Amino acid sequence: MYARALSVGLAITGYAHAQSETAPPPGDLYGGNSLAVIQDSETVSQAFPEVDIELRSPYFLNRDRANAGFANADRNDWITYRPADYKTEEGRPLPYVFLSQSASIGEATNNTKLKVYIQAAIHGNEPAADEGALALLGKMEANQTWTASLLEKMDILMLPRWNADGVAYFQRRMACNLDPNREAVKLDRQQTRDIWRRTHEYAPHIDMHEYTASTTFGENGEYQHAVDVMLGIAADLNIHPDIRDQALNVFLPNIGDRLESYGLRHDYYVTGPANTSVPEFTQSGTGARFAESATGLTQAIAFLFETRGIRLADQHFQRRVASQLVKLTSVLETARDDDNLYNLIENARSEFINSNEDIVITDATTTINRTYPLVSRENGSVVEVPVTFIETPTIANLTRSRPEAYLIPRTWLDVVAKLEILGLEVQTLDYEYRGTVEAMTITNNTLATSLYEGHVLNTVTTNTTTKEVSLPAGSFLVSTRQKNAGLAFAVLEPESTDSYVTFNFIPLDVNDEYPIYRVMAN
Repeated sequence: MYARALSVGLAITGYAHAQSETAPPPGDLYGGNSLAVIQDSETVSQAFPEVDIELRSPYFLNRDRANAGFANADRNDWITYRPADYKTEEGRPLPYVFLSQSASIGEATNNTKLKVYIQAAIHGNEPAADEGALALLGKMEANQTWTASLLEKMDILMLPRWNADGVAYFQRRMACNLDPNREAVKLDRQQTRDIWRRTHEYAPHIDMHEYTASTTFGENGEYQHAVDVMLGIAADLNIHPDIRDQALNVFLPNIGDRLESYGLRHDYYVTGPANTSVPEFTQSGTGARFAESATGLTQAIAFLFETRGIRLADQHFQRRVASQLVKLTSVLETARDDDNLYNLIENARSEFINSNEDIVITDATTTINRTYPLVSRENGSVVEVPVTFIETPTIANLTRSRPEAYLIPRTWLDVVAKLEILGLEVQTLDYEYRGTVEAMTITNNTLATSLYEGHVLNTVTTNTTTKEVSLPAGSFLVSTRQKNAGLAFAVLEPESTDSYVTFNFIPLDVNDEYPIYRVMAN
């Protein structure tokens, strides 16, 4: 049986895609790439009062004497402190906590409960993220009956501080100056490989960030963002529609209702350029490079939750952490109260594994006109402002028949290593492979003119032909009849925006044959 996964991707500060800064400051430093503080004016701050909620995280229990860490977590039998056997790039520890009525993670992995994975502070300049995760632990200890009701239905693995080096420098990125939330499939760094291996061994996650509050909108910069929380889901079209529907039409409305009950504002997650006469906002889309999409492609429910906060320093911190806790609480209670959720995910996974429908290689968005809540910098009022809105769910652009498997020459062992980290089962052939396959030849390629996360992206088009191949023993076969096959589609179909061709792990030019073959059904 597969580990049942409820994946909830919460991003609370930066647009884990681009709402926060998309690159370190000019002339990157080793460490110290923190952003200048730009706090709300007194006028704007009127729209963000404190929330009537108890916060039992270290900062709010005793902000003058927060412990550097905790060593055991043995006061409650449902929590286990589990330091990872790997560290950050600068050697800082990565402690996990496991919340379960089971004795061990191994025992929990084999049971029939939902699996929730919460990781916080993937970006180091988003302090409400890890504080919100710790506030959840405080709430669970304070209300043992509530905690028992959750853990009866689910097990929770939490990594409270993903990017400890970034937190130490108060910078978005890792110590190496790569963005960890662009690393979900390219897996350039050892820390990323270690954490994602653990994630896929366990299951899904809740991923928390904050977004930049200081960006101004309108022709004269008369507005700032008003929402406390931006919400998105893993919307990749290779995720089973029942899973996407559950996230969009069950979880998000429940989260919204809970936020509103505390006087907190929310809308869909968006990014957009500053100071245009009509603000243009792009809703969170697809892309396996992002944490929520990578998790969703394991056929799990995954969210992107962003909270207003980057560049504010500690301004409105109580409201920001409260927003985190309210979202986490709503997600966990929605999962707890849905007796059919486990079966829905299992059935969707089974249907996905056995499906013969075409797979989606690239997609396109649609554009509508709507309003979006912004706060007036002149008087602090919240206004519904007309915007151009580029929305998801997306529509399929390029589709292709689903292969039965991908055939990979032994030469590309480094690619196979990444696939295994992504939780894909890879068969090493002990015989010479002879058979008919689909082979793709590059018909056009366009190299980017600047680096993207350490890579020059190569956008290609292909032509497909059928041919006979003979590959020696030791070659690899990756079946698409497995629940994580969506990740294989994302990285092995060359036109995909997140493929290993796009990221230049497999360098190709016009007329080159793509050295990974598609094995089709008879």
